[in-house]
Amino acid sequence: MDARRHAVIGYGRLARALVPALRGAGEHVVIGRRSPDDGELSAVEAASLADWVWLTVPDDAIAVTAAGLPWRAGQLALHCSGATPLTALAPAPAVAGFHPLKLLAGDAGLAGVHVGIEADAAHLPVVRALAHALGLMPLALPSPMDARARAAYHASANLAASGVLAVLAEAGALWAAAGLPADAALPALLPLTRGALDTAAARGLAGAVSGPIARGDAGVLARHLDALAAAGRDDDLLLALGRRQLALAEAAGRLDERQAAALRGVLAPR
Repeated sequence: MDARRHAVIGYGRLARALVPALRGAGEHVVIGRRSPDDGELSAVEAASLADWVWLTVPDDAIAVTAAGLPWRAGQLALHCSGATPLTALAPAPAVAGFHPLKLLAGDAGLAGVHVGIEADAAHLPVVRALAHALGLMPLALPSPMDARARAAYHASANLAASGVLAVLAEAGALWAAAGLPADAALPALLPLTRGALDTAAARGLAGAVSGPIARGDAGVLARHLDALAAAGRDDDLLLALGRRQLALAEAAGRLDERQAAALRGVLAPR
C-alpha cells in the first residue's frame, strides 16, 4: 500500500495512539494543533499538507474544525468518534469514520481491537486496508449511519466499557456495607469480573450467567435486596440488572417455570 500524507488535528489520547501506529505502518504523518507553539503546525497548515485529514478533536468541535479547514479535491476527512454522524465532516470532499473500540487510558496501543469503519464504496476498501496495516480488525458500520444509529452504537460501546465501572462501584459500596475494608474491594472483586468476561467469551453471555439468578435462588436474591435497603442504597440498578440476568438464564434453559416466576416476583419494579 502506497504511503499517504496524513494530518492529525488535535493531540489527545486517541491521537497519541493513532500517530505512532500510522508511522509504524510506514505512513507519513504531521500533527496540527488548534493552538500551536513555536515550531508546531496549525490545523490549517497541517491539513494543507495532507491527503487524509484526521479530526481527533472532541465531538463538539468536529463540525467547527471541519468547517475551518481549507479542503481541496481528493482529500479524505476522517473522524474517530463513535457518536457523531459523518455529516459533521460535510465541508470535506470525502468523509469516513474510524472508531477504535478500545479504552485509551493506560496502554495506548491500538493493535488487536475492532475498529468501526463507515465509508462510501469508493473509500471503504482503502480504509479497511489501513486498519489491517495498523493491526486492527475492521468492523463495517452501516453507511450512511444517522444520528440515532450512531447514538445506539456509541451507547452500546460505552455500556460495555464504563458501564462496568458503575456496577463495580455499586459492588464496592455493598462490600463496605458488609464491614469489609473499602480498599480491598476492587482487588478482590476484579477477578470475578474478569472470570465472567472470560467465560462469556468462551460460552456466550447466556452460557456465562451465574449466581443466585442462574440457580433460581429467589430467597438469596431477596436477601440481597434487603441488604441494599439496610445499606441505604437504591435498588434500581440491582433490579434492572437482575431482570436482564433472568432473561439470560431463561435463554440458557437454566430455570424451570416455577423458579423463573419466583425470581420475577422478587425482581418486579418497586
